[in-house]
Amino acid sequence: MRTGEVKYNISIIFIIIAILSFGLLAMNSYSMLGDLDSDEGFREEVEDRLQSTGDELGGVTQEEQIEIFSNSVIFVIIVAIVSILLGIAAAVFLGKRIRVKLIGILLIILGVLSIILTLGLGVIGGIGYLIAGVITVVKHRKAGNGIM
Repeated sequence: MRTGEVKYNISIIFIIIAILSFGLLAMNSYSMLGDLDSDEGFREEVEDRLQSTGDELGGVTQEEQIEIFSNSVIFVIIVAIVSILLGIAAAVFLGKRIRVKLIGILLIILGVLSIILTLGLGVIGGIGYLIAGVITVVKHRKAGNGIM
């Protein structure tokens, strides 16, 4: 390691934690989606819960409510998979020290967006990306000031 070269191992560890968290979220969501499609007991439980809320949704039938619910689960799965892929790309770029400051800023943005877009279900992974992004930006800034 050359003098002044910064390692981003801690950031990569937080990225890996976030990737694993989003992987778990995607698997659990897919499992729930499979149960909703095939398991009649689970489907009846969802229908009972939706029925207990009454007519708060303005005349939407139970079948439409279940369809909306399953579409929301599919959306969460897609967001989780995209977050995983972007996290892997960020870890590779940090490992090679390519555009480090940009990767740090993008990790912060990814953390916030992933929490919002997964409807709060990806909070652990989002926080992992946020911490990794902040650590990356701070280390890059300190390394830049120390060399010059």
